[in-house]
Amino acid sequence: MTVSPLPVAARAERGSVFFLRGLLNVFSRGMDRLSNKLEAKGIQSRVTNYSHWQQFAVLLVSNYRTDKSLAPVVIVGHSLGADAAVNMGNYLATRGVPVRLIVLFDAVDGASKPGAGIAEVVNYYKSDGVGKVVKVLPSFTGKLVNIDVSDRKDIDHLNIDKASSLHDEVIANVVSIFGKL
Repeated sequence: MTVSPLPVAARAERGSVFFLRGLLNVFSRGMDRLSNKLEAKGIQSRVTNYSHWQQFAVLLVSNYRTDKSLAPVVIVGHSLGADAAVNMGNYLATRGVPVRLIVLFDAVDGASKPGAGIAEVVNYYKSDGVGKVVKVLPSFTGKLVNIDVSDRKDIDHLNIDKASSLHDEVIANVVSIFGKL
């Protein structure tokens, strides 16, 4: 797949926001809803399948060399998209692109660990389901918050990315980063 330059819709006024869907690109539609809610607040974003993270990351690294307004970067993912969000964040950070926030909805791998250059990771997961606690690499110096939502019986792996209360928390966090209301 060839990825064209980041369209205006992939960028905030300053910075970049990416949403990564999970398996088959048909689940994880909460990523689309969350993106729409952010856009209603004036923050543009890009929604794609988790399998495309590397193409966007390579392009972002290349473009960041001449356009520092592409940072800060926020990456949000669900399921396999959450695992990919960590991989994308590590890829960007090790190449000098500032990653301000990664939000994970029920990451399933457990092997993807945030490292140096990532400022904050928020992980929403179900410990009584498939979600995993996120652990970090020794080089990670940012803030990590693991939030177990197992007490919420209305939330499971297939709808955690659609939970309005979690969306509200993510939106508040992203708005605080980009300064939009």
